[in-house]
Amino acid sequence: MAEIIIYLVKVSVCLIFLYGIYVFALNKETYFRFNRFYLLSAIIISFVIPLISIPLSGRNSETGFSYMLQSVQVIPEKIFVTGNATSVIYYIIIIYLAGFTFFSVRFLLRIISLFIIRHNCRIEKQDGLYIALCKNKMASFSFLNTIFIDESTIKDELSGNVVLHETIHIRQLHSIDILFSEIACIITWFNPASWLIKSALKETHEYLADYGVSKLTNNSSEYFRLLTKNIIGIQPALANNFNKSLTLKRLNMMKKRRSGRLSLLKALPVLPVAGLLFMAFSCSNSTDKMNSNESTDPGKNVTQQVSVDKMPQFPGGQEAMTKFIIENVKYPETAMKSGIQGKVLVSFTVIKSGKLDNIRVTQKVNDLLDAEAVRVVSSMPDWIPGENKGKTVDVEITLPISFKLQ
Repeated sequence: MAEIIIYLVKVSVCLIFLYGIYVFALNKETYFRFNRFYLLSAIIISFVIPLISIPLSGRNSETGFSYMLQSVQVIPEKIFVTGNATSVIYYIIIIYLAGFTFFSVRFLLRIISLFIIRHNCRIEKQDGLYIALCKNKMASFSFLNTIFIDESTIKDELSGNVVLHETIHIRQLHSIDILFSEIACIITWFNPASWLIKSALKETHEYLADYGVSKLTNNSSEYFRLLTKNIIGIQPALANNFNKSLTLKRLNMMKKRRSGRLSLLKALPVLPVAGLLFMAFSCSNSTDKMNSNESTDPGKNVTQQVSVDKMPQFPGGQEAMTKFIIENVKYPETAMKSGIQGKVLVSFTVIKSGKLDNIRVTQKVNDLLDAEAVRVVSSMPDWIPGENKGKTVDVEITLPISFKLQ
């Protein structure tokens, strides 16, 4: 579960940066279709980037040989406990699950309420769409393939533009966008950027529908009057509300001159930002960050590059090395208090003399655990060097040290 929390934090960071670009570069432009595409892409990219893992070779290019050893698991003899307190990560998980449950239930209730409203309305079919004529006083809105409208206003002279507006929402599948963004908000409910992106997306939907109506009607002043007329009534949160975004900003956007093509260049900063996020969250110097081929045999090594005739060996072999690590590793007390655990990959080169060189972390977990893993490896005695074709050679070794709390 801790890994999921870390993943969601990475997703949130991506959302914040990509939404920031939208606010500073695209928010005031009239390329509504592009803005819609950008906002949806921002959500998708944010969830995908942390899932991608591209290991960058961490081996010394001069050795030509690289091996992954079996993981050594370190469990502290005494886990720090203060009274009945549990780890910080435990509280974080509980809080996250509570928020996730709350917003999931709210989402389901809203879906159910829309179906209840539809059930209580008189349904008519028109041009492949459904029009729900409702008895209650309500602002017009649409959801999926249904337009909801107060039956007392259906004969109003402006109702034709209302239906046209909502039809554009339906034809352009805006409800799917809303459902998609709502699910993203549920998953990352703690991140304000998620909710701001959803709000910006719904606002963009209104701009698209307004622009579509203005292109299909010859009387813009009549449509402006419609925008400012009906501002009260039921407005379900998951629906495309005709009146929900009734502000001067929306009216001004309709009157605004269309942005020139060069305005799209303002979106260019997204490329280096996405690249930096990709490098930060998807690329690792780990020889095998998520090593699925790791040996289950305590005495066996897994070849990652080119084999050598004789592998480097810790004095006394694998069992002696495991014993050395377990006896010398000190699980950082602060890490125990915070419930931090995970697998640190430490890479080093056993040079021809048997000494260890270029010791470094190629898969990080936490600064404290990383530093402890490097300290223990650095304190190792000289190894028996590897041999190939009768000559000693430099060989890079990657040693996974798994810090685990019981």
